[in-house]
Amino acid sequence: MAHSAPILPSANLERTRAFYCYMGFTIVDAAPDYLRLRFDDAEVHFHPVPGTDPATNTAGWYLRVEEPEELRCKWEADGLDCLDVPVPPIFGPTAFAVIDPDGGMLRVGPADRI
Repeated sequence: MAHSAPILPSANLERTRAFYCYMGFTIVDAAPDYLRLRFDDAEVHFHPVPGTDPATNTAGWYLRVEEPEELRCKWEADGLDCLDVPVPPIFGPTAFAVIDPDGGMLRVGPADRI
């Protein structure tokens, strides 16, 4: 079995940690120059890039979960802005997306479809 983890830029690792932990991610490891977070079996890593501009950041990743609509309802109830994002079918279904403080896009879709 193979797993992968995206490594994304962060202008401020502490702000990134706070944002994702608010969403329910847990800290795997946090150092001044690297952050590893987990959501269920998924892992995401961040490294510091102080000049990251939310307006031009093209980084993003895809999180597959069992019940994306339940997660969307929970996150929206917690005050997060969950966006409808159209994507070409070749990339698989995206139920919604969340933009992090650095402009990175987290797309969320169903685990049972690729």
